[in-house]
Amino acid sequence: MNAREIVELLDRRGEVSLDTWKALSVKRNGDGTVDILYRNIRVGTDEDPVFLWIYANVVDDGPEIRILERMTFRSGDIAWVLRYLPGGAKVYKGRAE
Repeated sequence: MNAREIVELLDRRGEVSLDTWKALSVKRNGDGTVDILYRNIRVGTDEDPVFLWIYANVVDDGPEIRILERMTFRSGDIAWVLRYLPGGAKVYKGRAE
């Protein structure tokens, strides 16, 4: 199942409406899961957008997608989260790099 099919299946199932959320990125992981990042097109601004992150398990036999985690956040929240993560993540003007 490719990235477009994953996004469309979640829309058809009513999990994430493409009328409200624009898919920005789909990252496949080696363990059969995907990370999907959406941006809300109705709430937020260009300076302070609202995002939705979904972590899901893709079962290609079905095809089926099981959402494992979902989180809605603003871009400013990333800097707050990164303060509590160990390691070398650097934040520049609210963006992790």
